[in-house]
Amino acid sequence: MSSKKARRKKRQQKEAKEKGRGKLNPAHLFILAMGVVLLFIVVGAVVLGASGAPGDPPWPGAVWSASHGHWH
Repeated sequence: MSSKKARRKKRQQKEAKEKGRGKLNPAHLFILAMGVVLLFIVVGAVVLGASGAPGDPPWPGAVWSASHGHWH
């Protein structure tokens, strides 16, 4: 099986094998990027978010409900 076609196929398989190492599939890269963005959003919400303390009422006459954890 020393035809041109067989040699070309073997060469292409070898090149694909060498090329494939260290490269990320675009779909995997996208999923990884979305995971990083989600992680930043969660960390930002935890760090910058409200601590759950009543603080100032959001509207006049609002009453904090400790049992529910929000304003009424």
